Amino acid sequence: MNQRTVNDQGHRGLAVLAAGQVVFAAVFVFLLLSAFHQPAPHALPVGVVAAPAVTRQLQIALDAHEPGGFDLRSYPDAARARLEVIDGHIDGALVVAPGSLRLLTAGAGGIGPVQALTGAFDAVAARTGQHLSVVDVVPPLSGDSEAFSAFFVILGVLFPSLVTGIASSLLLRRSRPAWRVGMLVAVAVVIGLVAAGIADGVAGFGDYLAIAGIVALFSLAVSAPTAALARIKPAAAVAAFLVFVVCGIPASGGPGALAAFAPGFVRVLDPALPLGVAVAALRSTVYFHGHDVGGQLGVLAVWAAAGFAALILLVSRQRAKRTASSRGETRPARQELPSAT
Repeated sequence: MNQRTVNDQGHRGLAVLAAGQVVFAAVFVFLLLSAFHQPAPHALPVGVVAAPAVTRQLQIALDAHEPGGFDLRSYPDAARARLEVIDGHIDGALVVAPGSLRLLTAGAGGIGPVQALTGAFDAVAARTGQHLSVVDVVPPLSGDSEAFSAFFVILGVLFPSLVTGIASSLLLRRSRPAWRVGMLVAVAVVIGLVAAGIADGVAGFGDYLAIAGIVALFSLAVSAPTAALARIKPAAAVAAFLVFVVCGIPASGGPGALAAFAPGFVRVLDPALPLGVAVAALRSTVYFHGHDVGGQLGVLAVWAAAGFAALILLVSRQRAKRTASSRGETRPARQELPSAT
């Protein structure tokens, strides 16, 4: 191969790399702007304590303000509605009393839903000449004043988990599957313990072992599929970045909990991708008594299990091929007996 051929191949490689980065940036920017440039609520669950006729009037008024933005649910009394907000079943509740409106919110659930609810019911109150009072029944911790910390804990774990998955396939190319699985699990456990300690020390999360477990499982949900893709071919790990970063961050709704505010094609990804699921699991554990954590952990476990299964299958098949190939190379050549003359 002459120098000119080598240079041509190098130029083609650089061109492919540059084109890939442009596509990567274009897709990422498109999804981010699609999700966040003009966020609008979609069927936010809201409780209402009022007569049925009043609830119907509220729904009409809200649909005029934000079509399809709110899903009103009737409750018999303020205590029941308040409990539903505290447990994380609904984003807020409106208690209608003669001459006043009282809105119960959950600031710990994110500023996106709180601002949407406050703005919508402020408009309703102004239109009807009533006073709206807002009560935050699930406020964020003092060390997590905007309820952003859960998102940033998971985001901080995302990129090391991607790197761990790629590194395990590059550094342990000839190791047994057990070594690969063991490395991923060990790194995830340590990441979980460290991240939970930092979250408790900085933001006051508490629930140390539960937080560590969620973070560790999220790390495995990212690193195991990434390791499997990198095992196929190192360049295939780009697919992991596309799924977990380019799609995962916009679908998660970001730190403001705007997942329910994104367009439909982005919104449907949130319950299936690890980033948003893990953030929701942390918020639920810290603030909402573990509401729906079982289902969220199930999603993360499926990602991790699928990644491990694919990785073990790929490694086992490749090891079997190498073994068969080496046996074929070392088998002595068949010798023919001299014929009798």
